[in-house]
Amino acid sequence: MTNMVILNETFILDAIQKIRNPFLDRFMVSISSLGNLSLVWISLIIVFLTTNKYRNQGKIIIISFILNIIVVNLIMKTAFARVRPYEANNFTDLLVIRLSDNSFPSGHSSFAFSFLTVILLLTKSKLLKIYTSILAIGIALSRLYLYVHYPTDVLVGSIVGVLLALLAIKIYQSDKYKNIKEKYNLHRA
Repeated sequence: MTNMVILNETFILDAIQKIRNPFLDRFMVSISSLGNLSLVWISLIIVFLTTNKYRNQGKIIIISFILNIIVVNLIMKTAFARVRPYEANNFTDLLVIRLSDNSFPSGHSSFAFSFLTVILLLTKSKLLKIYTSILAIGIALSRLYLYVHYPTDVLVGSIVGVLLALLAIKIYQSDKYKNIKEKYNLHRA
C-alpha cells in the first residue's frame, strides 16, 4: 500500500474521531464486541441449526464461517501483514484492548457480511434481514470508529465476506457436497 493511500485512510479515521462522544463510545464498543470471537455468529448458527425453518441456512453459514477462518484469518491477514492503524499512527486513545493479529482485511466485517449475505439471499423474514443488516453495518463501522481498522480493511473484509458466503451456498448446493452428506449420513444433521 502506498503512503498516499494510508494518509488518506488515516485522514478518514481522524475525521471519525472528531465525532466521538461517551454515548457513541459505549455503543461502538458494544456492537464491535458482538463480533469478538464470533460469539454472536456462533450463537445465531446454533439457533438456526435448532430450527427446521433455518437449518439449511445454518449449515451454509457454518461452511462460510470455516471459509472465513481459512481465507481471512489464516491466509490473508498473514499474507498482507498490515499493521493496525493505531500502531502505525501512534494512536493512544483506544477504547478496546490492543489486538495481536494484523489489520487487513477486517475479520469482523468479513464474518458479518458473510452471515448477512446468507440471510438476505436465503431467508424470507424481513425482520431478520433488517436486524442482520443493521448488525453487519454497525460492526463494520465500529471497527473504523474504534481505530482498529483502515477503511480498506473494512471494505475488503465486507466484500470477501459476501464472496465467501456465495461460495458456501455454491458448495452446499453442489452434487459433491450432497454425495458427502449421503455417504456420512449428514443429511439428518
